[in-house]
Amino acid sequence: MSKLMTGLLLTVGIASMAVPAVVGLAGTAEPGPEDAVLVVTWPWAEDPATVVERAGGQDIGPVSAPMAVLASGATVAAYRAAGAIAVLPASALALFCESPS
Repeated sequence: MSKLMTGLLLTVGIASMAVPAVVGLAGTAEPGPEDAVLVVTWPWAEDPATVVERAGGQDIGPVSAPMAVLASGATVAAYRAAGAIAVLPASALALFCESPS
């Protein structure tokens, strides 16, 4: 499979996972620096923990994932400027982890 096709499939997959979170969180206020957030990066970009560190935040999660980490201590704008593609309230994890009934 070509690199272009692989990139396209990854982008479509990521977008399909992110849409429920964005729709579910559309009415919530932007998290502040003291709030726990989920910092998301592209899978082919740098480690999310590096993005958090560069933004001036701290990794607070028990584990890190290849594309996301729980963090606090910096603003949403700082995480985005440091390379995050999305910064969601920690409650977004429930949307990804919820099992269908």
